[in-house]
Amino acid sequence: MIPADDQHGIEHEPHFGAEYFEHDPSELRADRGRETTDELERVEHTVWDEPILAPELLRQPAPDITYQSWLARNIEQTGWLDSWAVTSLVVLAAGPWGVMGAFAGANATGFAFLAVCVFGPIVEEVSKVAAAMWIIEKRPYCFRSGGQILICAACGGLAFAAIENLIYMYVYVPRHTKEFVAFRWTVCVALHMSCSTLAGLGLVKVWRETITQLRRPRLELAYRWMFTAMVCHGLYNLTVTVLSLAGWLDLGMPEAE
Repeated sequence: MIPADDQHGIEHEPHFGAEYFEHDPSELRADRGRETTDELERVEHTVWDEPILAPELLRQPAPDITYQSWLARNIEQTGWLDSWAVTSLVVLAAGPWGVMGAFAGANATGFAFLAVCVFGPIVEEVSKVAAAMWIIEKRPYCFRSGGQILICAACGGLAFAAIENLIYMYVYVPRHTKEFVAFRWTVCVALHMSCSTLAGLGLVKVWRETITQLRRPRLELAYRWMFTAMVCHGLYNLTVTVLSLAGWLDLGMPEAE
């Protein structure tokens, strides 16, 4: 049995005291500010999307905000001009973001073979579509069609390949040949664009379900497509590495003196 004078007892809680408990005015202002200014945060943390709390089951008026009502309202308010403006920004960010992601994961392992054939493709394929994925997860209404997502993915692969080619030609292999340049601007560009477009198909599937069913994005729907892109990229790197080491693939690189 808890003693009556126990200082840890609930009878010492402020609202049980004899005197009236006053809240700190600054806390009340902070709460009101969060409720009115950060709508996205409220949507992400609302519990009213849980099936057991659905208004039709509780037989009460719908709450002021749910993910469904928030998404439907923003879809209606977002025009094509705004949507293409966001698409353009994603296209511009996709390539540089992919390169930064590739550099960030470059030292993930001390085994060069695994870095080239496993970790590199994983990091690059995720990084190239990371910007579009963020839009789908946080503000899916910014896209008005699946074609915009595919454009973002393909252009992300193109921009990544262009930046990577410039790094290879002017940093890694400054004494390159015409054959080396041709290989990088044809085969490598096609590889990056194809793989990022594969990953983009998965993002389109996520986005379509979100928009048509007005439900939170399920990124796991894109995993199969992204995994396929990673495998294709890894197999390409493995093939080129093996053929180069065996002397069966000559990219026209100059001999070291």
